[in-house]
Amino acid sequence: MKKIDKDPFSNGTEFMLFETYNCDKCVKASKPMKDGFSYSNADENNIPNRCSIQRDIVLRMASNQPINQRTIYVCDDFTLRDILCPYLKTERKKYAKKQPKNQQKLEL
Repeated sequence: MKKIDKDPFSNGTEFMLFETYNCDKCVKASKPMKDGFSYSNADENNIPNRCSIQRDIVLRMASNQPINQRTIYVCDDFTLRDILCPYLKTERKKYAKKQPKNQQKLEL
C-alpha cells in the first residue's frame, strides 16, 4: 500500500466526530481483557492494535509518519460526504458451542 504524508483530518473536531461515529461502535477497536468481562482498545503502549485505520490516525497525530492511502480515502469520505467507515463491524462473531468428544450419555 502506498504511504502518503498528509493529515487525515484538518482539526481535532473532525477526528472526534469520526471516532464517535465509527471507532467507538466498532468491535475491531477492542479486544477482551484477561478477566473476560471488559474490553480494551489498545496494547501496552496505548496504541490501538486491531483496526489499521484507527492505528494509522493515532500514529499520524502522535508523530508525523506517513500513513496508508486507504486511511486517507476513508477519512476524506467521512469529512466530505458523511459516509461511515467501510471497515466498520458492529457484531462479534458467534461460535457454535463445542460438543465433548467420546462422551457417553448417562442413563438413570
